[in-house]
Amino acid sequence: MTAPAILTNDQIVSLAPAAGSFEPIDGVSKRYSFVPTLTAVDLLRETGWQPIHAEQSRVRVARREGYQRHLIRFARNGLSFDGERVDLVLYNSHDRGCAFRLIASVWRQICGNGLMVASEFANFSHKHVGFRPDDFVRSARRIASAASTIAERVDEMKVIEMTPDERGVFAQAAHRLKYDDPEVAPISPHQLLEERRYDDRGNDLWTTFNVVQENIMRGGLVGTITGRNGRTRKMTTRPVKALDKNIRLNQALWMLTEKMAELKQADTGLAPVAS
Repeated sequence: MTAPAILTNDQIVSLAPAAGSFEPIDGVSKRYSFVPTLTAVDLLRETGWQPIHAEQSRVRVARREGYQRHLIRFARNGLSFDGERVDLVLYNSHDRGCAFRLIASVWRQICGNGLMVASEFANFSHKHVGFRPDDFVRSARRIASAASTIAERVDEMKVIEMTPDERGVFAQAAHRLKYDDPEVAPISPHQLLEERRYDDRGNDLWTTFNVVQENIMRGGLVGTITGRNGRTRKMTTRPVKALDKNIRLNQALWMLTEKMAELKQADTGLAPVAS
């Protein structure tokens, strides 16, 4: 797997200006302990995690501009396996919107898409109030140490074959995660199983998960919506750009996949995927 380009702090700020803030939004309490995102980035660099991508959310309220939620992806040498790579995602804001979050992510080379792990051993939260650098660094090291466990789970998912009915149930459950009212959704659950490339042809759980996740997160599926006048028109689903929704959907899909693996392994008498 080709090593990704490493970002400097200046490049991070150019991609996600909120990451470069050196003060919180007006109105925070006296207990609020401001910790610049770039300080966290430097702490992660010291543990071998190198920043490779940065982005931030859009804001609807002008006063939040420059303090909004932002996400930085990190890679580390030695954490690639069989076409995938275990990354670390740093999520933060300076508008009191969230604490520092460190999330393990599986980056898939053939589609350039990141799947966020929902398992507790690969997720950590650190509040700004009472922020402890040593604890933060310890969490980053724990994610690096968990890479082999994550790789094992991926390998288990790759050998779990699913029937057409099971894939349909998986797609239906994922469809409900994306659409609050599935009855008026522009696309059907079955469309989430449409492959985008030859390498995505397969009935195993890992491939099914990746196909469904990419279709949800990247959009691009053609569907129909009904207007107030009762007429239908074609539309193309949009990618998920809101960072909080991106994380929520990604982790919900990972959890769904782990639960499906547990059910399948129980049916076949195999050892279940550890939680």
